Amino acid sequence: MAQRNVWGYRAVFALLSFVILFFALLPFGRSDGGVPGPDLMLCLACAWILRRPDYAPIWLLVPLVLLDDALLMRPLGVWTMVVMLATEYLRRRVDHTEAQTFSSEILIVSGLIAGTFVANHLVMLLLLAQTPPLIGQALHALVTIVFYPLTAIFSQLIGVRRLAPGELDSLGTRA
Repeated sequence: MAQRNVWGYRAVFALLSFVILFFALLPFGRSDGGVPGPDLMLCLACAWILRRPDYAPIWLLVPLVLLDDALLMRPLGVWTMVVMLATEYLRRRVDHTEAQTFSSEILIVSGLIAGTFVANHLVMLLLLAQTPPLIGQALHALVTIVFYPLTAIFSQLIGVRRLAPGELDSLGTRA
């Protein structure tokens, strides 16, 4: 029964990722001088991994972000690699975050989001790829940070909650 529940949440994660990607592809008429939208895929991945890492395994996350790279015409694999490293860092911290407050979670994820955007920019510079303006990237990171708490609250409302102390995940481990 628990294994079926995990697969249901994995399907919900994939469905939400596809919905985010669908809306990212729609031409909403954002002008070049406007504020960029948030990276909701990163927000969703961080929120779910901090709460239930077994609901967003790496083998599900990487293809979704890679598809995101391909369809949004970003350099293939660069953002995927950065997001994979960031989410794996969070996955390793799950045991340390079970007793932390929501505000400290937001601070940790905000720093991680800022770090992912900086790392992505640095990798793009090292690869001599065309990089977007730094101020645009900073705004994109800021908007993503602002949207993280909303994504975390939404995740909590649909049932993605942290494990209680002593509770085991679907694999029979602590997290």
